[in-house]
Amino acid sequence: MALTRPTRHGRNDHVPAERQPDTEPEQPDAELDRADPGPEDLDDETATVALCQELNDAGYTAEISWGRVVVSPWQSKQSSHIVDELADLLIPLKLANGWRFHHNLAVHIPPFLDHRLPDLMVAPRDAEHVDDLRIKGDSTLLVVEVCSPGTRQIDWDEKPFDYARAGVPLLLVVDPLADPKTVTLMSEPLKDLAQDDMREPYKQVVTVEAGEALALPEPFGIKLETEKLFE
Repeated sequence: MALTRPTRHGRNDHVPAERQPDTEPEQPDAELDRADPGPEDLDDETATVALCQELNDAGYTAEISWGRVVVSPWQSKQSSHIVDELADLLIPLKLANGWRFHHNLAVHIPPFLDHRLPDLMVAPRDAEHVDDLRIKGDSTLLVVEVCSPGTRQIDWDEKPFDYARAGVPLLLVVDPLADPKTVTLMSEPLKDLAQDDMREPYKQVVTVEAGEALALPEPFGIKLETEKLFE
């Protein structure tokens, strides 16, 4: 049975897995106030992006959250298998439409240099790039996050908020740690969210349990057979 429910930061009904000490992301100071960047700030931002690129090239998952570099755990074997199964389901559409699958490009989170690295990004060939590392969120077609013990809380509590601000039209969150396993589709993002905004980041949230079909709207226009993701 499909469920529709909110997933806003700190107000979702998913109980996140306990975060491991070495995967705790740094949080911004509550009083952080971003002014227009000066020359020194621009130099710092360039160095930060370059550091992320270097870490990602070396095989790490480096993101920027509120101006700080956060290195996440490598993708688990289970998560890798789920992404592979999902890619298989979407390949006919990819080939028919000339889309691209990205596993190592980030979604830019405006208005600063922040970005998130999804487990899978589907984008058209002419998607608008910010630079060699980042794509504009509203140029993507679908962003996918697969929950693992080290990332589950961030996947549910932080990333929907960031992706909505970026204008990502469709966010798919696959949660193999839930009991029962779930697949959630979020659509209609709110791009004007403030840092302390308590609105839901996406207007539409539909969750199905493993084994139930999940409708992906246009430009996909298919029903996703979710049991295949967990085989």
